[in-house]
Amino acid sequence: MRYEAVLFDNGGTLTHRTSPVAAVRTLAGRLGVDIGEEEAARYWRRSREHSRTLWAEKRRRNLSRAEHRAAYVAGYAPFEEIAPGLADLMYDEWKTSPLTMVPYPDTLPTLKSFASAGLPIGIVSNTGWSIPDGYAATGLDAFIGTFVLSCDIGVAKPDPQPFLLACERLEVPPARTLMVGNNRLADSGAICVGCHCLILPPVPPGATRGLRAAADLAGVAWCR
Repeated sequence: MRYEAVLFDNGGTLTHRTSPVAAVRTLAGRLGVDIGEEEAARYWRRSREHSRTLWAEKRRRNLSRAEHRAAYVAGYAPFEEIAPGLADLMYDEWKTSPLTMVPYPDTLPTLKSFASAGLPIGIVSNTGWSIPDGYAATGLDAFIGTFVLSCDIGVAKPDPQPFLLACERLEVPPARTLMVGNNRLADSGAICVGCHCLILPPVPPGATRGLRAAADLAGVAWCR
């Protein structure tokens, strides 16, 4: 085998989110407001556009749990026009809910493949909430040796520290470690500490992620 450990990004690499538009409709209904799919989609687009203007919040949102919540709730401000309290509800019940974090179809066989080959697995994620809860909800936590979350260490990728900490915890040198992610800026920071790096192209939510490429690159037998 070419490597002795593998690190994965989380969102967009191993997992994706359930439909935000469906969440807007469901949670608005919980607050007594009936909203159609097209209108919910319009508010979701407004929320994303509004979030792009919050430069200061965006820069720091993954450095602590408090800043993560503040940044996303601020970005969800347009939802308050639908119903007061919907911005907070979207954060609590959609953005940070373990039940809305869905593995890609090839996530489980990928983790099984690396685990069966004896390679320890780590998650290195820029995030502001307890993503291990999402892995526990699907049983995937059994494959993960360590979670390095930016909100817990106050430093985000591409800074070297998250990658170095993950390698230290797995007791494998960076030069013998493969990092797999989807963000060319954040995840390729692993190269700076000596890790090898595979960046996956984007795919639609729920599609096969293309994670078998990581197993093939590592020389690991694929487990279906």
